[in-house]
Amino acid sequence: MIVVVATLLGLLSVALTGGRLRRLAELDLRHLWIVWAAIVVQTVIFEVVGSSVPEVASQVVHLGTYAMAFAFLWLNRRVPGTLIVAAGAACNGAAIAANGGVMPASAAAWARAGHPPVPESTFENSNVVDGARLAFLGDVFAVPAGWPLANVFSVGDVVIVVGATYLAHRCCRRPAPGRPTAPQQASTSSTRRSTNAGEASTGVLPRWTTTSSRPGTTSVNWPS
Repeated sequence: MIVVVATLLGLLSVALTGGRLRRLAELDLRHLWIVWAAIVVQTVIFEVVGSSVPEVASQVVHLGTYAMAFAFLWLNRRVPGTLIVAAGAACNGAAIAANGGVMPASAAAWARAGHPPVPESTFENSNVVDGARLAFLGDVFAVPAGWPLANVFSVGDVVIVVGATYLAHRCCRRPAPGRPTAPQQASTSSTRRSTNAGEASTGVLPRWTTTSSRPGTTSVNWPS
């Protein structure tokens, strides 16, 4: 939940700095259903079914949802910011895979967030793990108990939020269709200056000609 709220704050920063959030709806994201499917699966496993599912099955499904997320990010890797989000997800996925499908949390961060100990028979997607591997990639940060959304989070979560916010700013600030970009404007201005310079050398300076209407006489024709 804390990642979702932080990402929403990132979107809010787009609106506050003049971006157009409605442009997010114009993003051509491929196979968006994969993300929704992963969210539904995680919700069912952790919120609905819970301990009624064998722990090994929960761990496998947890890792499977990360594989689905990676597939979606890979399919949309050309969208600005997705590679940053993928880097954050990779950090989380590595920590989870290295600890049997559980995101390892530091005991200090867990206590700071005010979480009670989790019974050994209960599977949690994040939990204190003794002798955790890649512990530095685990949930080592915490929003203290008593604060809104008190919880633990990881460096990967931070990277994901940064990537999502960057994506929103890039996509919501792109020029509207038909409007020239900054390089195009510079090129147009340069072309205009060159044209003006050419006119100055050929047509702007006064020009006159001399003609002879009859032998022995000469007239000067000034430009109008």
